[in-house]
Amino acid sequence: MRKQMKFTISFLLALLWLSLSAAISAGWIRYVGNFLPGWYVAWVICGIALLPGFLTGEMFFSNLANTRLEPIACEAVGPICVIICARNEEGTIYKTIERVVMQKYDGNIRILCVDNASTDRTDEEIEWAKQVLSRANRSIERIVCKALGKSHALNAGLARVDTQYFLTVDADTLLHENAVCAILSRISQTGAGCVAGNLQVERPRTWVQKMQIYDYLISIAAIKRYQGTYSATLVAQGAFSVYDTAAVQAVGGWTHDSGEDIVLTYRLLSMGHASLYEPQAIGLTVVPSTLWDFYRQRVRWAQGMFEGFMAVKPWMQTSFASGYFQAINLSIVYLDLAYVFGFLVGVVLMIFGYSWFVGWMALLLLMIPLLCIHSTSIYFFQRRVSGKVVHSALGLVCFLLLFQSIQSLCSLVGYGRMIAQRRVIWK
Repeated sequence: MRKQMKFTISFLLALLWLSLSAAISAGWIRYVGNFLPGWYVAWVICGIALLPGFLTGEMFFSNLANTRLEPIACEAVGPICVIICARNEEGTIYKTIERVVMQKYDGNIRILCVDNASTDRTDEEIEWAKQVLSRANRSIERIVCKALGKSHALNAGLARVDTQYFLTVDADTLLHENAVCAILSRISQTGAGCVAGNLQVERPRTWVQKMQIYDYLISIAAIKRYQGTYSATLVAQGAFSVYDTAAVQAVGGWTHDSGEDIVLTYRLLSMGHASLYEPQAIGLTVVPSTLWDFYRQRVRWAQGMFEGFMAVKPWMQTSFASGYFQAINLSIVYLDLAYVFGFLVGVVLMIFGYSWFVGWMALLLLMIPLLCIHSTSIYFFQRRVSGKVVHSALGLVCFLLLFQSIQSLCSLVGYGRMIAQRRVIWK
């Protein structure tokens, strides 16, 4: 089935679900409108049930039609470079380099470790890795970048790249042994400008990390897979992605933004390059372990979304899919506002015995399709890809009950910071 047909069918089925949900919710809106302003009731119900259901329906029906995994060709496509940027990563960077060295890839891998003015023992760990892990087809170089900012570090690494393709890997990301083969196979066979890898959570210990298992495993993976089906994955994340070197050089590399990887992906899409997702290229990433670190990360992500929009408007995209997804991305602002000023208000009202927004109607229109159908299908797909996945009962409970509240609050702060033009120097 052609991509355009799949997109159209998934859109129409989601629209059908939205129509059914709107019809069911009409009585709900009228009833609650007897107690609260009608405009507010409609605004909340649309934001916490109807629009999320439509967007999830699009992803679900599209992903359901795209469950076939592309075969991985492990033949070397030539030498490659891997850029690893680090600032104060003494505890993880050696293991990260080791995982790159141990990849089941026959071609030469040149590992460019960019030390962005670290003040700990990061430089010593890189030098130690260079001594211990270097071999005939695996070279390790340390590059010093004194200008603070990940974009500066990435561009310093890009200046040394001399291969057709290069990868970016965060200093706390551990690649599965076939990750490089899988992601290189995808970009070389398709001619894409970039391909995002499949990130999962590495060794979660705190409850904050454990609830993020399901964010990466289900939410992020579902979105990237959906967008990638139409060659328009909006974020080829810096933590693990592969790029066409000439394409990145043509757009001038990374800009100094909070979401430099988001802006770069938008710019590549606007130049007509495809942005894909490879679920079989798996990397384990260390996620924030405290609420404060999680807050800082998600605030930065929210800022990055707006930076991408400011750099490339949806109507500037060369494909309908990339422009559509970028425009739809802006609805996240509305969803976050509705969640904070609608759903959370509904939780407070429920505590006092008024189940106006949080009750069986919300469950019928939101929880069943989102959590029981969509999430289950994504989970089983991910398990088929990975062979095994990390589980946590505590993490699942926290994800279901707390994650979206924390996420939305952090995002609203990020939107405010963007309006105030406050930027992040280093992640």
